[in-house]
Amino acid sequence: MKPVNQSARAAAIRRFLLIYGISLLAILACAWIIFVIPSSLFRETIQKYKATEQEQTQLVGKIDGITINLKNIMQTDQTYLSSSNEIEKGTLLANLQEYQKKINDALVDVKNDSARLISANSKKDAYNYIIAFNAILSYRNTLSSLQKTLAEKGGELAELVKVQSQLETCQSQLDLFKALAAQKAAPPPPAGGGGGGKGKEKEAELQRLLDDCRADLDMCVKTKGSAVPPVVTDEAKKAVVYFEAGESLYTTATKTKNLIEKRGILTAAKQMYDKAKAGSPAEKAKKQIELIDAELKRLRNIG
Repeated sequence: MKPVNQSARAAAIRRFLLIYGISLLAILACAWIIFVIPSSLFRETIQKYKATEQEQTQLVGKIDGITINLKNIMQTDQTYLSSSNEIEKGTLLANLQEYQKKINDALVDVKNDSARLISANSKKDAYNYIIAFNAILSYRNTLSSLQKTLAEKGGELAELVKVQSQLETCQSQLDLFKALAAQKAAPPPPAGGGGGGKGKEKEAELQRLLDDCRADLDMCVKTKGSAVPPVVTDEAKKAVVYFEAGESLYTTATKTKNLIEKRGILTAAKQMYDKAKAGSPAEKAKKQIELIDAELKRLRNIG
C-alpha cells in the first residue's frame, strides 16, 4: 500500500539532495579558492623574488668589479701625481687607461644585460649605476684635462718667471749704465816723458767704453717697455683655468637632460667657480655660482 504523498516526498527528497549538493560544491569551491589560489600566488611571488635576487647578485658582482677598478684608478692617480720618474709615469698612465677601459666595458655589459632583466627594480638600479659611473668617468676626464692645462700653464708661468728674472738683470745693468753715463770722463794723466802716448790710448779706451754703455742704455730703454710682460702669479693662472673649467662644465650641464647627471655636473661647476674666486674672474665666478644655486634649487624641487 503506497502512501498518498509519495510523489511529494520524492520531490522534496530530490530538492534536498540538489540543494545539499549545490551547497557542498559551493563550500568545496570556497575551500579550493582559499587553499589553492593563494598558494599559487605565493609560489609565483617567491619565484619573482628569486629571479630578482639572481639579477641583483649578478648586477652587484659587476658593480663590485667596477668599484675595484675605480679604487685602482684613485690609487694610481695619487702615485702618478707624486712620481717624478718619467718611465714610471708612462707605466702608470697605461695602467690608468686599462682600468678605465675595463670600467667602460663593464658598463656596456650592464647596459646590455639591463634589457633582459625581469625586475623593474633591477632595471632601475642598473640605469642608476650606469649614470653614476658615467658621471664619475666624465668628472675624472675633466679633472685630467684640468691637470694637463695647469701643467701647460705652469710651464708658461715658469717661462714668464725666467723672463722676469732676465729683465731684472737687465734693470740692474741699466742702472749701472745710467751711473756710468752720469759720470764724466776721467781727465787724462799729465803727459811726461814717454808716457804721453799711453795716457791718450787709455783715455780713448775709456771713451769707447762709455759710448758702448750709452748705446746699451738706449737699447734697453727702447726695448724695456715692449719686452716686459705682465707679471701673473701662480694663483691667478690657476683661477683663470678653474673659471674656464667651470664654464665648460656649466655648458655641458645646460645640454644634459638627465636630472641626476645635471645636478652632479652643476655641483662640479660650482666647485670650479669657487676656486676661481681667488683670481681676476672673481665677480663673474660669483654670478655664475648664484645662477647654479638657483638651478640646483629648482632641480631639487622637481625631485
